Amino acid sequence: MSAPAPHSTRSEGDRIARVAALRELGLAGVPELIEELVEPSWAVRRAVIAGLAATKPAAVPLLCEALRSKRDNEARIAGLVDALAASKSQVDAAVLELLSDSDVAVICDGAQILGRRESANAVPALIHLLAHSNDNVALAAVEALGRIGGRAALDSLLTLAESGNFFRIFPTIDVLGRSRDPRVISTLLRLLADPLYGAEAARALGRVGDPSAVPALLDHLSRAGESLVRGISGALVAIHAHSEQRFGTGLAVERLVVGSPRVAKLREQLRLSLKRADAGEQLELSQVLSWVDDESTVPALLSLLGGSSAVAQVAAAALKKLGALAEPALIEALHGGSSSLQRLIVPLLSGRHAAQSALLECLQAEDATVRALSCDALARTSDVSAARAVFPLLGDPDTRVAQAAMGAIQSLGSDETRRLVLAGATSSEPRVRRASLRIIGYFGYAEGLDALALAVRGEDELAREAALGSLPFIEDGEALLLLLDSVSHSSPRTRIAAVRALGHTEGGLSVLEKLRAALTDVDAWVRYYACQALGKLRDDEGTPTIARLLDDASGQVRVAAVDALARLRGPLAFEVLSGVVGSPDADLHRAALVALGISKRPEALPRLLEALEAPEAATRLVALSALAELGGAETARAIARKTTDADEGVRVAATGFLAARTDAGATAELVQLLAANPENQALIRALARPAPGRAETLASALSEAHDAFATALVASLARAGSEPALAAIREAFCLPNDAARRAAAGALIAMQDAESAGALVRAATGDPDAEVRRICTAFLGSR
Repeated sequence: MSAPAPHSTRSEGDRIARVAALRELGLAGVPELIEELVEPSWAVRRAVIAGLAATKPAAVPLLCEALRSKRDNEARIAGLVDALAASKSQVDAAVLELLSDSDVAVICDGAQILGRRESANAVPALIHLLAHSNDNVALAAVEALGRIGGRAALDSLLTLAESGNFFRIFPTIDVLGRSRDPRVISTLLRLLADPLYGAEAARALGRVGDPSAVPALLDHLSRAGESLVRGISGALVAIHAHSEQRFGTGLAVERLVVGSPRVAKLREQLRLSLKRADAGEQLELSQVLSWVDDESTVPALLSLLGGSSAVAQVAAAALKKLGALAEPALIEALHGGSSSLQRLIVPLLSGRHAAQSALLECLQAEDATVRALSCDALARTSDVSAARAVFPLLGDPDTRVAQAAMGAIQSLGSDETRRLVLAGATSSEPRVRRASLRIIGYFGYAEGLDALALAVRGEDELAREAALGSLPFIEDGEALLLLLDSVSHSSPRTRIAAVRALGHTEGGLSVLEKLRAALTDVDAWVRYYACQALGKLRDDEGTPTIARLLDDASGQVRVAAVDALARLRGPLAFEVLSGVVGSPDADLHRAALVALGISKRPEALPRLLEALEAPEAATRLVALSALAELGGAETARAIARKTTDADEGVRVAATGFLAARTDAGATAELVQLLAANPENQALIRALARPAPGRAETLASALSEAHDAFATALVASLARAGSEPALAAIREAFCLPNDAARRAAAGALIAMQDAESAGALVRAATGDPDAEVRRICTAFLGSR
């Protein structure tokens, strides 16, 4: 077989085909594939790299030789490095020989390949390169060792960090931070005190994320220069975020800041640094300031409300946390503030009686968002006197404001509200009238029946619709008669509103007969809502009539019929539903699957399990959704299997559905999944949800869990925050399993568990595991 002609006169597709042909040649095609790495098209070059990476071991020397001898083209060099790094063959021995080449660029490429392959066999050779006379070679070795990891690699990097060579220490600090290994903390803290490395060491400590570094960081912060203040603030925020992610709380970090003997100096340092900080630094500085809980921080935080959106949100959250301490300044800032500032401040004053006059003033703001937010804020004060001021906003031309006003009035129910609403139901302002008609139903005001009847018989169709929606909630026979009569109205929109409203009544023969008759209405949406209403009212006798709509000309009616059948309990309804599964109408088929789930019938399980293996991801998603409605261990196992589905959407959904379950089967499946993938945050969060016996199951798994798994299990228990979960963590701290004790120690410190203080003190000197002793010693130093 011979390869096609070179790419110069061929299309991109033809050139990719040529690459495939060269790949088929095996070893004979490798030299030409290497030359194709200079191809300008990334798509073609990517195909070449994949081809070279898949070649047999005999090709490896050719690739290494090319990396040595063909140094005239950067694209070729990069492609060779990518191919060797991704190669499925054993390349380490050949690449290790590159580390003794006379060309430092070749050595660097070799180190990069070995690092990307995470080759543990290369560690001794790479450690040797740390002392190479060329800084670029040493840097390549640092990066490679950082990727590979392990005790020997880390020990060598820690030694290098103490070498005094700036060009080698600086990149090493970054790699130490990315290791996230607590053994690097002491070295990084020493470098923190050096002006050359302080800011970089602070960032690295943030990446490590260990709270034991916080006391030392705070000590440096109190006497640091401006740039280091910003770096340390970033580190504190990163450690706080890591603690929140791992344990569900950053309280330990916040308490260390507040409890620092230099807290006043810290506060001053942070405020001064804000003035020249960029947006990202302001974000971090303001977050640390928010932990201080002191009135003196209010002016600085207020000034940040005008900054970038992210900074303003953090400052707003900090001001909200300060509560009454910030209230006077917030009220003053609200008066005459810009619309953007008012949008941030109004929610902070929500429910505060002292701010009522300022919030009432904001009801007249030009900005619609401010008006809507003010309605919400006044509603939370529970002061019914605000209802009169809010009421006119029912007629606001902005829908958001009108809806917020309605919500506020519904929250501020009182005799005054009743008078306003009943008067508003006959208002000449259409929007106020319609809103009042809806509120009558919300409160069930019987005195409003005359106004509802007037609207039903009137010409304003929107008012009629609002009135019909309220009638089911008025305890009067005339209200039901008005609804029944309206099912025969000439307007389809009115008939739709009437059948929807009948679904909210208590039913009865007259209601069911009207709704069954509406199933033959000429308007598809009337038929749709009639189906829905009959399903809500559990009209089993209407099953045959509803079933006939499975052949309706309108798709939405067919789907509504399926939904209604799902809510009926008779055997005929289930039989009809089962027959719809597998329908050539994909929408109807999937709706039937959902309906089987809604029905919660155990006999639906076989059909749903079958659909779970459908070739279409959309159908598998629907089947998952339906299965989630059923209980049982078999269902949990089926959902768990789909966490490895080929489709990402199905995988995410399966994890979510499994997480939402609280049965023992779901807990067991989640624990097994977490054991296989302990870094999966979705699984950790899922197991943190309360469920009967879940804490005990996690505690049992901790007895033999390895480091990463133990960390994940304890993270779930810490996030749960319940007393059984806390008891399980305390129990784990007494287990003979070192990994469990390490994880438990960090959690108990992060959660500030006072009951465990004595045990932590004893473990600082008496635990057989060095890492447990280090964690507990750090706890003692922070007290």
